Amino acid sequence: MKEQSRHTGRKLSVLGAGCWGTTLAALEAGNFDTVSLFTPEVGACEEVARYHTNEAYTADLRLPNNVFATTRLERAVDGAGLLLVAVPSGALRDVAESVMCLFGERIPTVIATKGLERNTGLTGFEVWRQVTGRGRRQARPPMVLSGPNLASEIARGEPAVSLLAGLHRSEVDRIAGLLEHPRLRLVPYHDPLGAQLAGSLKNVYAVACGLAAGLGWGDNVRAALIWKGLDETAAFAAALGADPAVVTTPAGVGDFVATCTSRLSRNHDLGLALAASTGRAEVTGVREGAGTAGEAARRARSLGLRLRLLEAVWSVMAGAAGPPALRAAVFEPSDAVPLRERAGHAAPVPAPAC
Repeated sequence: MKEQSRHTGRKLSVLGAGCWGTTLAALEAGNFDTVSLFTPEVGACEEVARYHTNEAYTADLRLPNNVFATTRLERAVDGAGLLLVAVPSGALRDVAESVMCLFGERIPTVIATKGLERNTGLTGFEVWRQVTGRGRRQARPPMVLSGPNLASEIARGEPAVSLLAGLHRSEVDRIAGLLEHPRLRLVPYHDPLGAQLAGSLKNVYAVACGLAAGLGWGDNVRAALIWKGLDETAAFAAALGADPAVVTTPAGVGDFVATCTSRLSRNHDLGLALAASTGRAEVTGVREGAGTAGEAARRARSLGLRLRLLEAVWSVMAGAAGPPALRAAVFEPSDAVPLRERAGHAAPVPAPAC
């Protein structure tokens, strides 16, 4: 049954037609008259137009008739009252650059991307602000959508709770009113940087938990990995000037539990693949943990942090250490390494094996 639009005359633009972007477009079609779904993939665009499906990413989901796909970014953004950005982290800067050129006015933007940018280690929130802050007329700061939102569960009708984080509470409340849905409760939060960091790092620790599950290490070990991941995330957030209490929110502990324990999590699945392989597992699809681990470890070191579990996950993924390094990072003494270590005295983070 088609849900009645709650915002007559309003257009939502969803940038990114992967699993999460497509699911968001279908979900929010009940809140807006028109949802424009941007994808650079011609085949996906044609499939949405003809069959109202996007089977490469959401096999069992049928998109409502008011969702229209386009390969032209200017068409997607034109007339939109709100942008929802769900592209992979590696594409975010290019999309931000393009959108900045198309701004006729300052459009409210919500970043739903999770992951750190390659070579900079920046969160999507930081990338978007960096790009859109260059002009004479700065765009309003973006908001962040982050939490335990396994797309396949939402697509089949299960509810979820997420943070909508932004610097201005009145704006957050207004946008939450536009986006809230019976299947998506949005909790307002004041710290978009912390929400983005937690949403990015949990993908790395989910790889560790998947590997632990694949090796049969037991629930106690996986629980310890989650605890240590939350502890390191809080330290990382504090070093960035974000609120370390973000780890107690849906974007923190909520997203950690879902992503680190569910077989529906692509990053947990990557850990299982690593456990089953004799070498480095092939990475297919969007598994942000694969690209985030090294960037996060390098950025943490630059901030004077040495996060043992984070670095151990990266070392195992890169082939520079074996899985026991994960257990050592949690269960063995820390060798008296201070939490905040001067970056200039830190050992180099291992590079991926060639």
